[in-house]
Amino acid sequence: MAQEKLAAKIFDSVVTVYDRFLNFATFNRINAWQRELVKNTPSGDVFVDVGTGTGEIVRKINQEYPDTQVIGIDVALGMLKVAREKTDRKNLFIQASAYNLPFKTRSIDAVFLSLVFRHLDSTEAVTEFDRILKERGCISILDISRPSGFIYRVIYFFADKLFRPFGEKIFTKEEYNYFVESLENSRSEEELTEFMEGYSFRKIYSSKKFAGIISIVVFQKVK
Repeated sequence: MAQEKLAAKIFDSVVTVYDRFLNFATFNRINAWQRELVKNTPSGDVFVDVGTGTGEIVRKINQEYPDTQVIGIDVALGMLKVAREKTDRKNLFIQASAYNLPFKTRSIDAVFLSLVFRHLDSTEAVTEFDRILKERGCISILDISRPSGFIYRVIYFFADKLFRPFGEKIFTKEEYNYFVESLENSRSEEELTEFMEGYSFRKIYSSKKFAGIISIVVFQKVK
């Protein structure tokens, strides 16, 4: 897909500074949020981290569930190389699309998406996640939660104006716009829950951060 090619180009171009930028943009809270996401996902034999980036979710799964096999998936080859270097050798990293995952039906215990879900075609992605997940498998999401009214305008202002000078030192204008425009695709936690219920997933954990700007939500398959 064209959007995936753009994403691969963008993330490969910023691989050396991505972790630093993410810490800056989240006021150094991203690691705590990711640990919370992992700790509140039920244990299992095989986990997949979609859009793994530099492998931070994989690293935290290794710490929380050392016996779990973890597979990182990304379209950006440069990101995968960094992820391999900074995580345990037992992990497997594969360049693949979120819409065509190289796993057998009902073979995975949990799918993780950290700051990734809003970039995807949600219908196509969840259909594929549902295929690979075992009975009672989980989809664990950390992402921007779209608030309404004034708060959303504040977020957009921060992203489009306050952070832009810093962002455009790392990304091109087109690439930074990719991130800003992704805000339009974010859902509130309530909207996300309703969407996931339509695919027979129920919410088993949720937590809001930054006055509701960030949501950590774990959904479990009910059929």
